[in-house]
Amino acid sequence: MRLVVACLSAALLTGCSIKQSVTPASIHKPASREICMIPALGLREGFHATYKGLLEQKGFSVRELRPGSKPSQCPLTTAYVGNWTWDLALYMVYADIKVYQYGHQVGQATYDAKWGGGRPDKFIDAESKITELANQLFPNGAPEPEAKVEPVSTSHNTRLEKERQLQELMNDNSLGYEEYMRRRQAIEAE
Repeated sequence: MRLVVACLSAALLTGCSIKQSVTPASIHKPASREICMIPALGLREGFHATYKGLLEQKGFSVRELRPGSKPSQCPLTTAYVGNWTWDLALYMVYADIKVYQYGHQVGQATYDAKWGGGRPDKFIDAESKITELANQLFPNGAPEPEAKVEPVSTSHNTRLEKERQLQELMNDNSLGYEEYMRRRQAIEAE
């Protein structure tokens, strides 16, 4: 009889699980620190406000999109879901946060207590769990944007400078012909 009770207890304990998995966002040289947020339809405002605040603390510039928007609408996007249920108390039973770069998924954080059964640790503080997931998803905060280096054409700038100097020289009526030619040759030789 004890063996049967032990086996049933073990089966119940292993069947009641809470799962969490995080693949940190692998963002490659974004053009800016802007991230577009796509909440799930009907998401609780507290989840959205908490997650938005965390992204801003991590250095992101946040732009909010409507639920159902496509992740490819922005270079960097996050789409997220949070579900609550009732079991003696209201608690967050599921959260899924995905990060996309140019429409391709580059990171994900999931918390799933749907099979938590009688476990008392399923009654978590949702704000703390969202914070934990965001910290694991973006461990280094917003990545540095790719530096925009404007190509400087020294030959173009030099040519423009020479043209400007030659124009000034031609407008200088105080010079004799020989002095004018000497200065012109010096400018052209540079």
